[in-house]
Amino acid sequence: MMDNSPTAGSVTTTASEKQRLAKTSLAFNCKNATFRKMFPEYVEKYNEQHLSEQAEAVVSPAPAQEADPAAPKADGVGNELEENGNKVEAPAQRRNNGRQSFLVWMLVVLFFGFAMALPLLQP
Repeated sequence: MMDNSPTAGSVTTTASEKQRLAKTSLAFNCKNATFRKMFPEYVEKYNEQHLSEQAEAVVSPAPAQEADPAAPKADGVGNELEENGNKVEAPAQRRNNGRQSFLVWMLVVLFFGFAMALPLLQP
């Protein structure tokens, strides 16, 4: 995971970028419903960290910070946008896409089976 050797599809980042992403990954993952369901202990840990950070911010107010560029952005319709601008689909929408692809595959298999059975049906 900390290896620097290039692989197919890998992205080269600096050590500081890796550390920044590691620090923000828990906050990002806690926004995901599946992650919250599967790892409640990490969500609890994040909530504790978040509360302690808020308490520190109240004690010593810091200057205004810019928004985190790695955080997902909303497009106004309720869909989140990834860093590169692609939409992240809602889970219900993913399920519908899965059903549609299943139906397409079933039609392909039925058509192929019918085409293979034609020679057997001839007298």
